[in-house]
Amino acid sequence: MTTPERVAFGSGAAGPGGYQHSLPGGGPGGYFHPAPGPGPHPAVVVVPAISGVNDYVQRQAARLAEAGYSALLLDYYARQQGQAPDLSSPEKVMEAVWALPDPQVLDDLSAAVAWLGARPEVEASRVGVVGFCIGGSYALLGAAHVPGLACAVTFYGMLRYAQLSPNKPESPLDAVSKAQCPVLGHFGDADAIVPLADARELADRLRGKPAEIYTYPGAGHAFHEDFRPQVYRPAAAAAAWERTCQYLDYYLRVAP
Repeated sequence: MTTPERVAFGSGAAGPGGYQHSLPGGGPGGYFHPAPGPGPHPAVVVVPAISGVNDYVQRQAARLAEAGYSALLLDYYARQQGQAPDLSSPEKVMEAVWALPDPQVLDDLSAAVAWLGARPEVEASRVGVVGFCIGGSYALLGAAHVPGLACAVTFYGMLRYAQLSPNKPESPLDAVSKAQCPVLGHFGDADAIVPLADARELADRLRGKPAEIYTYPGAGHAFHEDFRPQVYRPAAAAAAWERTCQYLDYYLRVAP
């Protein structure tokens, strides 16, 4: 795996001149895994789980780069100097999820899409998003609210918020009716965080749109995380990744 470049970018409303290659505190940023060759290449924004940037998600971004996509791994903790919150218990994990402001992360996602589109080696009209866990929720919200996305892939993103708030003003399940791009979803049928009924409702709400929602027998939440033996399900993970690559290949390379 090549060493990615740490980058920063301005708000989603900024033009190409607002993007920079250093990462001062207080602004959105991430890690850029360039695709080999001069391009222009299609591109993917990768949105991590609540734990933020770690080796696992860096490896997924690197896999996409090796497949010919310029991959930008979004670090939504860059505004806090890259410090993830305390995740030492399930309760603290959920506290961190509810504390993460969706409008800010969507603005960061929009900035990431614009940053990629301004790069000469990127084909600006062919930028997708792949998100894991809460990042999968942002992939769905982004499909509805972030302009410029050609497709969105969610790995077991939370679909229904128990309570709305300024940080969580709209459930992803409600946002998908406004999706402006094709959507691919992967969910385990034994997921304790995203009930199977919610995944089925997502499929119902996307019926008639260019969307594909898959469920995986015996898989729970985070079944793609190969560094966690207690949740990793290799067959489901391999099938979901293969479908993701096929989806990206069509909507970022083939589809008009």
